[in-house]
Amino acid sequence: MSGLVDFNRRRLLKLPFAAAIAGSGTAVAAATGVHHVSLELGGSFQGERLARMMAEKNYRDGAFHNHPGGTRGPAVAESRWKKITKAFAEKPEGVKPSAPVAHQKTDLSSVRNGEMVWLGHSAFYLRAEGLSIAVDPALAAACPIPGFFEPFKGADVYRAEDIPPLDVLLITHDHYDHLDYPTIAAIRSRVKRVVCPLGVGAHFEAWGYDPERITETVWHESVRLAPNLELTCLPSQHFSGRTMTMNTTLWAGFMFDIAGYKLYLSGDGGYGPHFKAVRDMFGRIDFAVLEDGQYNKEWSDIHLMPADWKLALTDIAPAVVMPCHNAKYALSRHVWTEPLTAALDNARSVRIPVTTPLIGSRIALADPAAAGKIWWPEKP
Repeated sequence: MSGLVDFNRRRLLKLPFAAAIAGSGTAVAAATGVHHVSLELGGSFQGERLARMMAEKNYRDGAFHNHPGGTRGPAVAESRWKKITKAFAEKPEGVKPSAPVAHQKTDLSSVRNGEMVWLGHSAFYLRAEGLSIAVDPALAAACPIPGFFEPFKGADVYRAEDIPPLDVLLITHDHYDHLDYPTIAAIRSRVKRVVCPLGVGAHFEAWGYDPERITETVWHESVRLAPNLELTCLPSQHFSGRTMTMNTTLWAGFMFDIAGYKLYLSGDGGYGPHFKAVRDMFGRIDFAVLEDGQYNKEWSDIHLMPADWKLALTDIAPAVVMPCHNAKYALSRHVWTEPLTAALDNARSVRIPVTTPLIGSRIALADPAAAGKIWWPEKP
């Protein structure tokens, strides 16, 4: 059994639970529970939702595709898992912190209009135009099997019960480190509206959310959340899936236009022409939250390597940038502090102000740079 567990530990990088079942058979299923397994997998795609998916230009052969170019087919997907297996067989030092991650714990119910709080990784809570909004609130483990990809100590300070009633729950894509079933289930009664990329709504419906509360978006589609608050769904170069059938739901970044203030959330994804296109489309970007972490040369097309992070930053040219997708999970093999240090150096080299707030600290949208500090250890 120990060899079996070790095998799956190496394979499960944001890996859909179906892969775990295939690799471990009834042993893991018995340990986690069949009912739990089916819930974590999410929903299926049919009816009007499937018809809408099939009508999209970047949906073909049963999958969404990056733009330009296509997502990888089954043979390439299989190759990707082999690369992941190889990467996770390595055990470099510093992948996880040796002490609890530095943090604060702001009471989210006290967050004022125009403030945002980083919850670690790609999770945020903010208030804008009087609305209470959460983004990708993954607070539990990034894998449904107990003991795998759990949050770092200190980065796990927030729980589902800490999230206030939400006017909007925004999800960028359906990977386990962004769409966290235990948290989503726990806050269901406190969520007025879900906004997510096309297809992801099927998971919410499978988890008991009223379809009338779910708005599914496609790239370049805008949603009016309040009179002076518009949200636009934007391309990213990534992939999706909670099973080994990949790319059955769309992935995205998002732009908040808050009474003219532009807040860009890149979502997960590698480098591509979409970054410059975002700048061309929106002009000045006041604050960009740019994914930075869990990268590896073996999957550099779907996560930004440090050099590509610098290119993306140059393309979008925001007034202030914040690196995210780090400091909570070890979903790759780099030293856990490396993305933060690299982002600091890269932003300074192109003379763009960078903010690196503590998990749980307040970020004022009017001056996000003020929240920044070097809080991580020099030697992890």
